[in-house]
Amino acid sequence: MENKPWSFNQPVLLRKTRRNSSVLVWTLVGTTTFATLWAFLAPLPETVAVQGKLQPTQAIQDVEAALPGVVDSVLVQEGQAVKAGDLLLRFDPRETKAQLNAARIQREALHNKIIINRVLLGERPEEDLTPNQLNLLQQLREQRSGVRTAQREAEQRTRVRIAGLQRSLVTAETIAESYQLLLEDGATSELQALSARSNVDDLSTELDALQRELASLTANHRAANAGSMAVMRSEIEQNLRSIAELDRKIRAADVRLSRIELRASIDAVVFDITVSAGSVIDPNTEPKPLLKLVPQNDLQAKVFIPNDAIGFVGTNQRADISLNAFKASDFAYLPATVERVGSDALTPDEQRRELGQEAQGLYFPAVLKLQRQSLQLGQRSVPLQPGMSLTADIHLRDRRFISAITDLLDDKRRGLERMR
Repeated sequence: MENKPWSFNQPVLLRKTRRNSSVLVWTLVGTTTFATLWAFLAPLPETVAVQGKLQPTQAIQDVEAALPGVVDSVLVQEGQAVKAGDLLLRFDPRETKAQLNAARIQREALHNKIIINRVLLGERPEEDLTPNQLNLLQQLREQRSGVRTAQREAEQRTRVRIAGLQRSLVTAETIAESYQLLLEDGATSELQALSARSNVDDLSTELDALQRELASLTANHRAANAGSMAVMRSEIEQNLRSIAELDRKIRAADVRLSRIELRASIDAVVFDITVSAGSVIDPNTEPKPLLKLVPQNDLQAKVFIPNDAIGFVGTNQRADISLNAFKASDFAYLPATVERVGSDALTPDEQRRELGQEAQGLYFPAVLKLQRQSLQLGQRSVPLQPGMSLTADIHLRDRRFISAITDLLDDKRRGLERMR
């Protein structure tokens, strides 16, 4: 068989296909159309990240001392759960009891003096007195009687001396007259007559002094008797004022004794104990809580919203919370909703206290309600604790993706305009 050269039996016309280019064009057109539609229709959630911490729905209570004192014993420990009415700590009552007893004893003594003075003034019958008051009355009467007896004896002694001087004066005058007669007859010297007259003058002067002394004693005695009633009334008024002051001290001591024991007012957990047995407490000079009670109820998140986002935050908005102590990738987010938003921004002092640092701008407080009170990790449930710091993503609104692009371009345009 002969080998002939190969050749086409029929002529073939080869044309370049346009299928690949059409597929590419339509792919680009479809992708662009889909991207454009998605940019105009797809929602883009807008959130704001805010800082905060967990706190009980009921405020933490500070247990403070209302009055100064010395701590006798602390009956709870850090982290201990207590019920309402449980004893937390006790103050030393010894000094207060001593002050109370001293005030009561002093008041009783003043009260007895008032009653006795009124009996002496005739304003109260003696039959109403207690045995102790009768004994005091008898002692006072004996004392007053002794004073009056001493006064009478002094007067009597003066009268006796006056009577003796009067007799001596009569005798001296008789002798002086006799010497005068003898002098006239020349039977005696003038010196003897003058000496007798001088003796009369001395006795007369001494008698005058004793009579004035007697008059003074009598006047003082009468004045003492007359003024004793005024003195007793003055003592009654003074004692009544002293009793009023003692009553005030007694009431204050009773109040301190009623507050010797501090008890829990709610079911709570004890933390931040700042005192121990022997601590001296004076709330007037150094007011501070002795310990704090964290209520055992549901927790809520307190966050602080910056001023530039407050206009978009309202109640019932959704939020996702991640605790700084637990990674959200392992424990997921805690769902929450905005329960309330503060109507006024925090002051600089409040910002420093709440945020723990100097913050720029204004912040508004807000409260988020948690939908769960624990974190779930597989089969393990991790309970939440008050004071845990957190970051909350609050969903402000849903916007279109295209608006984010236009806003970015608009910001760039305005930036260029401002540069000019």
